[in-house]
Amino acid sequence: MPSRPCPRSVWRRRGTGLLTAAVLLTGTVSCGRAATSTGDPGCVVLKGLEEKAVGEVTTSLAGTPPQGRSPELGDGSAYVRRLYGSEAEPTATVYGTSHVRRRLPNGHLLGYVDERIEFADGTVSAQGFYDLTAAMAGTSQYVPTIGLTGSFRDKMGRRTFHTVAQGGGFSATIEMCPAGMLK
Repeated sequence: MPSRPCPRSVWRRRGTGLLTAAVLLTGTVSCGRAATSTGDPGCVVLKGLEEKAVGEVTTSLAGTPPQGRSPELGDGSAYVRRLYGSEAEPTATVYGTSHVRRRLPNGHLLGYVDERIEFADGTVSAQGFYDLTAAMAGTSQYVPTIGLTGSFRDKMGRRTFHTVAQGGGFSATIEMCPAGMLK
């Protein structure tokens, strides 16, 4: 049986796919001055970000306002924060919610965060569980991230943070790489 040549549409799709892969693998994406290369093509690492609260609304199932006391099961918040790099201008805006979900066997509280982080050149979603008690004590915590738009699209990674000042001061790092590359 003689073989039939591939239709043009098949070759066009293959060519487009190869061109897309070549473009994605040609270099490191930059997001302002805070970005540094990891040496891995296509990866973005934003270190030394300072996170400051802009506004926050809190709720409590316990009936008492969460301000001025330690978090309890059922507490939650919706917030807006800004991320700053080495310059004084904001690098990104963080829109998020956080909830205290349960108490771990060691007595620590388990928190859950859901954030949308908007940079000038793309958007990242950060979402996951973390040890709230350890975070309040200054221990670094992280949640998984996925790139949604712009230079972060189709990248995965983590958002690491730790408390540097009670009441909302955090230091943050965001690491994003094409799927399967982050170590």
